[in-house]
Amino acid sequence: MRRGLVIGLLGLLVAGGCVSTAAKQAFYGVTGASARYFEVESLGDERSLLGYRSVRVEKFDASLMRGAIPRDVLAEVRPAIQAKVAELEPFAAGGEAEPVLVIRGKFHDYDPGGSALRAAGLSGNPFLTAQIELVDGASGKVLGVAMVTGTVKSALRTGAKELADGVAKAVKGLLEAHTERPGE
Repeated sequence: MRRGLVIGLLGLLVAGGCVSTAAKQAFYGVTGASARYFEVESLGDERSLLGYRSVRVEKFDASLMRGAIPRDVLAEVRPAIQAKVAELEPFAAGGEAEPVLVIRGKFHDYDPGGSALRAAGLSGNPFLTAQIELVDGASGKVLGVAMVTGTVKSALRTGAKELADGVAKAVKGLLEAHTERPGE
């Protein structure tokens, strides 16, 4: 009888884990890549970037990674950041309206992730990390430095575009944190 009870409890735990994993995968399938940022050198308060009218994203340096990051991933990052930044009201006009905020960066870490085992939570998720500098376009002064990371947790939404989108979401989140209008 005890043996049957133990087997039954183990079955419930395994089934519960599968349901939990399925729910997480459904969530990640809808939301896409996750993003995070950490300010190494603070950009200042929540209004510190309000004066900028446009953003120029320079090509990120991948030399530290010695060819480990696939070219298709590298090609997707800059356009993804430009698209996400354009969603922010202060920079929606795009172009080179003055004053310009310049974003430049260096890739510091990359992991292509595991195989299909990721869906079951048995291997790591793909991620891409860069250190970025936010620079005043006119003076060249570095305003702040941050680490940005995009992580793909979905087993269905994968690939270069997803990784780039995660990095872009992190950059957008960083800029949002410093472009709050008074009264918001």
